[in-house]
Amino acid sequence: MNADKDTGSANPQTERASHDSGLPPSDASESTSKKPLPLANFVRWMVIGEKIIACLFLLVIVFTMATQVFARYVFDAPFQWSEEVARFALIWMTFISAAFVMAERRHIAVDMISSRVGDRGKLFIECMSYVVVAASCLLLLIGGANFVWYVGKVGSPALGVPKSWWYGAGMAGLMLMAVHSLVNLLQVWMSGKPIPRENHVEEEAFQLEMEQSE
Repeated sequence: MNADKDTGSANPQTERASHDSGLPPSDASESTSKKPLPLANFVRWMVIGEKIIACLFLLVIVFTMATQVFARYVFDAPFQWSEEVARFALIWMTFISAAFVMAERRHIAVDMISSRVGDRGKLFIECMSYVVVAASCLLLLIGGANFVWYVGKVGSPALGVPKSWWYGAGMAGLMLMAVHSLVNLLQVWMSGKPIPRENHVEEEAFQLEMEQSE
């Protein structure tokens, strides 16, 4: 009888928390144990801003090309600048999108080592990957700065936009990817564990197919 009473009132705080939140005790304990990563709000708002900018460039591409088709086939007077605007928006959209894809860790990766090592090995490999990516982006950014400054004297044929604005998209993308890599490194360093990844349906199906083939 005493043992039953002890086990029944072993963790009243957990039961009280689960009763207040409307969750079972196991779910309540898991939700309380999960803590947000450091700088999570900063990363979230940064990704939202990048996605909004990328969507705006996509709208520019769609509107420009639709206007060009309408002017060409209806009025037989195509614009001279439409393709250049669409190309300009496509370049910026590509590098801005690469930044928030980097933040969400959606870039293609070949995982051959981390799946075969322990938690400390995974933590070390993830930290090293962020260091390598950030260093590579910063080196390319420093090396390409002189080139972007040099081509700024040349303008585009139709709009006369300096070429530095065209190649500056790559510089902006490299800067954003370096920032995301350093923030991810800081999150891993402060939390002491790899950042959890969200698996898509396609990734799960691919993994299942690979396991079945083995």
